[in-house]
Amino acid sequence: MTGMGAVLQRDLKDLLRTNAFRIVAIVFTVLTIGAAVGASIGLSRWEFLEQQPAAITKPALEFIMGPIVYFLTFFALISFIWAFTTDAITKEKANGNIEALLATPLSPKAIWIGKSLAIFLPGFAIGVISSLIVVLAVNFAAIHPATGNFVLPAPVLFTGFVANPLLFLGLTLLIVLITLAYNPNTGTTLSMMLGWGMLIAMGALIPLGKINLTSWWPFTLCYLAAAIVLVAVVFYLSRLLTKEKVVLSSKGG
Repeated sequence: MTGMGAVLQRDLKDLLRTNAFRIVAIVFTVLTIGAAVGASIGLSRWEFLEQQPAAITKPALEFIMGPIVYFLTFFALISFIWAFTTDAITKEKANGNIEALLATPLSPKAIWIGKSLAIFLPGFAIGVISSLIVVLAVNFAAIHPATGNFVLPAPVLFTGFVANPLLFLGLTLLIVLITLAYNPNTGTTLSMMLGWGMLIAMGALIPLGKINLTSWWPFTLCYLAAAIVLVAVVFYLSRLLTKEKVVLSSKGG
């Protein structure tokens, strides 16, 4: 897709200069520090870590660290979807930037993927960096001093750094596709419904024990399968993205 990199580079530069990006970065800096300090203090005061063997403490620690990694990457990725998908593209439609891009040799798919990656990549980077900082801080400050071991559960990290980002890449592609080719309000509504729906569902299922956090691999593999299906469906739907539909939607058609 010739030109996708140019769209990605331009949109990424514009995004990094916005006040919204600075606000999100500040919020996640505070959130990361709070999660790292809070979890470290809480675990350092937990006498259970020193009194029990590693075979018993490791599942308990994975149970605690799993949701931290999952929700940090979740919030980072959904924040960028909410902040930068529909409003930014709607403004570009209104001021004619989208039509100007379509007048160049760029294809609608190149514009679509470039814009989607420009939104996804900063959220992915912030989510991964934030999660790594918290995991390493908790290990060095609390877990290793108490147990002499490091707890870096592979399924938890795989969920947070691979499965979760892949699912949200699919969501970003879907919402940008809808926003480009159809009514941007539909994209906004869909992003809010999917984001809050997933957040509420995970927030309810974890405390109810419907997701076994002491054995993350079944959940991770199911989550990954859902992400792959979503991405495949979105690329199938990309057939609907044409210059005519983008131009008509820009004119309110």
